Amino acid sequence: MNRQIICKPLDPNYIEAAVEMAQENYDLETQSVTALGRFDNRAFYQSKIKKLFENGIGRIAFQNNEPVGFLAFNQIFNTGNGIIGATSPLYGYGIRNENRGKVIGHLFQAAAAEICEKYARSLRINVYAHDTEVLNMYIMGAFSMDTTEVVRNTAVKIPSADKNDFIFAELDKTQVLEYRKDVIELYRNLINHLRVSPIFYHCNGFLPIEDRYEDFLSEDMRIFAVFHNNQLVGMIDSEPTDIEFAKTDSKAIGMGDVFIKSNYRGCGLGAALLAFANNGIRESGIDRVFVTHGTINPTARGFWDKYFVNYAYTMTRQIDPEMLGIIKAI
Repeated sequence: MNRQIICKPLDPNYIEAAVEMAQENYDLETQSVTALGRFDNRAFYQSKIKKLFENGIGRIAFQNNEPVGFLAFNQIFNTGNGIIGATSPLYGYGIRNENRGKVIGHLFQAAAAEICEKYARSLRINVYAHDTEVLNMYIMGAFSMDTTEVVRNTAVKIPSADKNDFIFAELDKTQVLEYRKDVIELYRNLINHLRVSPIFYHCNGFLPIEDRYEDFLSEDMRIFAVFHNNQLVGMIDSEPTDIEFAKTDSKAIGMGDVFIKSNYRGCGLGAALLAFANNGIRESGIDRVFVTHGTINPTARGFWDKYFVNYAYTMTRQIDPEMLGIIKAI
């Protein structure tokens, strides 16, 4: 048997094979993350992968003339400040081979050569969290973690200590208006937390903070709050998820941020508030909650990853700008 792996450009004749491999990838992850739920996503993958094959950049791996993997990036785009980038979505890869790391290595090498010839410097890759061989290949290839996607089953109870001195409530829009000043200050505390060590995130996209307040008035957003001595001291928001494959899932919802006043942190109040929000969401018929957070934030990792399960990572790599375009021999 010939074990040589040959990579060829994306070919519409192999869209169906790619769809099958993408579904197999998802099914494999659900073995480790049952909260995802077992769904047939082929219709979703069919639509998305067709566009990738028609407009994107990528490669298909063959062994003995049979497709054993694919890697595809969306159209190259300008990320801002004159930097060109390319992103491979979570459904943008699939492997049907026992040597997963080897196959994805060949695919990335071939695809990256074309991407960099087109002067794309900023690369983003999405990978399933338990696809260990693939993750290791990218980490060894100088990719770094950026964000993670986590999920939880609302039927799983969140352990938390009783907080009898606190009042938990879901706010209606009238109450959100009533507590406008407190909501803005909670948001300001979060922004200031993200701006300092070890995160160093400028948060320019969230400024001015007062403009962000309008988002909390959206009819799609639910606000779960906690009060102490008649003061708003914490809240969690939820809204329809922006996770692509879950957007049509009527049993799924997303959570945004948890806001706790600085002098109330470290006493388990965040866990108690999350438990309250989880129960309220569960009572609304929701089975799955999705959250995306930055891996660089130790507070986010310590909180969300304690009660949710990681199922995907976004990884990034910046190519040396002197190595873009066609590389000539010296």
